[in-house]
Amino acid sequence: MMVQLLCSHKVYEKLKQELSKYQIEVEPDGEWVLVEHGYDIPHGKLSVVFDAIDYMDVVKLLVSGVREDIHLANTFTGLSENKFAVMEPRDVLYLEAGIEGITAYTKSNHYSIKETLQYYENIWAAKGFIRINKSQIVNLLHVKEIIPWFNSRYVLRMDNQAELEVSKMFSKKLRNTLKM
Repeated sequence: MMVQLLCSHKVYEKLKQELSKYQIEVEPDGEWVLVEHGYDIPHGKLSVVFDAIDYMDVVKLLVSGVREDIHLANTFTGLSENKFAVMEPRDVLYLEAGIEGITAYTKSNHYSIKETLQYYENIWAAKGFIRINKSQIVNLLHVKEIIPWFNSRYVLRMDNQAELEVSKMFSKKLRNTLKM
């Protein structure tokens, strides 16, 4: 895979170094264009706009696309009541890490799943999933309301009426993602 970078020199060097670890080449005519916020977005090319401080998120996004089989990113298997179900990420409202492991919540049920929150955060970032605190990742497509809370935090009311708290640490990323 070849990637074009439109960013400051400092970010360019960091991105180039990180991408080389995954055999992703930086070329002026790359298939993808990584554009630092504030730089012009080229026409006719698939572009990802990012804030300089979040450059590692862009690397994770690209690497997950290169390394993961498309089928794995589009389906997953969960266990509920001793039965396995194959589902699509769009059916998941949120993922939560707990004592028993990772749980995927849908509108009608919840499922035990394998892997880690970090794994799902990386492969489902492009599908609208974002981390909201140290133990939860939410599907923004299922957020019904965003309620401002104390200390720059938010409460997200989901389609299933669950209320999830966005920690102060992750509230800035949520505001940037949703342009609030």
